[in-house]
Amino acid sequence: MSVFKAIIKSIRSNIINIIVYFSIFAFFGNITARANVTTTDTMFEEVTMKVAVTDYDNSNISKAVVSYLKDTQKVVDPQTEDTQTINDNVRFGIYQYAIIIPEGFGESLKAGGGKNELEYIAPGTSASEYLLTQKINDYLNDIVIYMENGYTENEAIELTHQQMVKLNDTKAIVNDKSDENHRSFYTGMFTFNGYSMMMILCICVSAALISFTKDKDVSNRISVSGMTFKKRNFAIIGAVALFGFVLTTVVILVIHLASGEYANDKLIYYAINAYVLMFVGLGVAYLFSTITSSENLINMLSNMFIISMSFLCGVFVDIQFLSESIIKAAHFLPLYWYVAAINFINNTATSEILCKKFGMYLLIEILFAFAFFAAGMIISKKKEQYAI
Repeated sequence: MSVFKAIIKSIRSNIINIIVYFSIFAFFGNITARANVTTTDTMFEEVTMKVAVTDYDNSNISKAVVSYLKDTQKVVDPQTEDTQTINDNVRFGIYQYAIIIPEGFGESLKAGGGKNELEYIAPGTSASEYLLTQKINDYLNDIVIYMENGYTENEAIELTHQQMVKLNDTKAIVNDKSDENHRSFYTGMFTFNGYSMMMILCICVSAALISFTKDKDVSNRISVSGMTFKKRNFAIIGAVALFGFVLTTVVILVIHLASGEYANDKLIYYAINAYVLMFVGLGVAYLFSTITSSENLINMLSNMFIISMSFLCGVFVDIQFLSESIIKAAHFLPLYWYVAAINFINNTATSEILCKKFGMYLLIEILFAFAFFAAGMIISKKKEQYAI
């Protein structure tokens, strides 16, 4: 029991590190999760762009185009007539889109041409940019069709304008309820938690363990006491497991409280996965503490191992952007299976999550935890035998 209490006391002495890494998780995890959250309710909403318009024509038709853009987009003054400068402003994001209407455009359109004379400037080929170009072309097509069917120019413009503005306000209703069409807030927070919780456990638990054992006098007294090697290690594991359980529970509560409107009924499954990762983190921390008694080296090992895993396993960079060779290598790291379980929860209906596949992900994480604990106990035993 004295060993158990000593470990808990040592962990409490690292409260500053715990607060620092937990604050990083609570702040940056929340920001990234909210920035990346998508739902089927919002993924098809109309996007309003900042559009710079240069009108050299000033005809009724060109003015109608400008009016339509003002009603549906955010129109701004390009503040220059130089095409290259306008292009640079679009490229650097001063505005997102630019359109130049040449002189004589209105008359040319009525004569059967004109549309191809418009100059569009956009930074790329995103869906929003393509859609806006298509809307302008549709607007002009409708004006021409109305005039060809006997309507006057002003009547054609008025009818087209009413129709296109009304169409712009249309909202798509998605009937597909599949969970794989969105990324939840919980997914973002628990994914970032893979980095922050592993760092807290590795640095703080390892520091507690080495501060407890590097005092040779204390270490020697424990070695000659009546407590067996097995009991001593079980007491150590029990103490760090209690800390890990409390830490993980607090993390889960913070995520749930921060979720607000993004909360869903899958929290319990994310929580189970987080508790399993806790054992992995404790195993890594225990292994590092048996390798060295230097806190600086512990910090270096923790940062190298966990940050590398976070980049390779989909914590910092989404797995879909990683190359096939990196993904294959990541299969040998525990964080890959943690993130895989999170993505599986996100993409699966709640009633179908408890299945063989989810159990396999958790089992692989547990096997990694056992491997780290076993390696640490072997190193610790050998060190004690040879008085290293």
